[in-house]
Amino acid sequence: MRDEGIQAVLASYEALNHGDIDGTLAVLAPDVEWHESAALPDAGVFRGRDAVRAFLEQFLESWQELHQEIEEVVVEGDRAALMIHLTARGRGSGAQVDARYAHVWTLRDAEGVRVDAYDDRAAALRAIRP
Repeated sequence: MRDEGIQAVLASYEALNHGDIDGTLAVLAPDVEWHESAALPDAGVFRGRDAVRAFLEQFLESWQELHQEIEEVVVEGDRAALMIHLTARGRGSGAQVDARYAHVWTLRDAEGVRVDAYDDRAAALRAIRP
């Protein structure tokens, strides 16, 4: 996996931190598949940029403040596991959230063709290592 692909993925998280959904989607292939964790209420598989956009818009509506920090990146072939630390405050409730989870990205020509969400680092690493 080339460094430019990883840099584009990292930039997409920074864009989301600023509420920039277009910037977030820029790294995704038109036919992307986003597999969200069952831990989220609106989990499922989102196919194509429009479906991912709708998911992210709904996700962002829930938060008054949201920040995702990428704490670690592990690359294996065309896949990268990103270990994420989320801090957020709920829009309606004001509830503080401090969570860690992982996304595994599959890249093709520096575009994300698939993103899989995992509840923990170990599961993400198992997903990228045969």
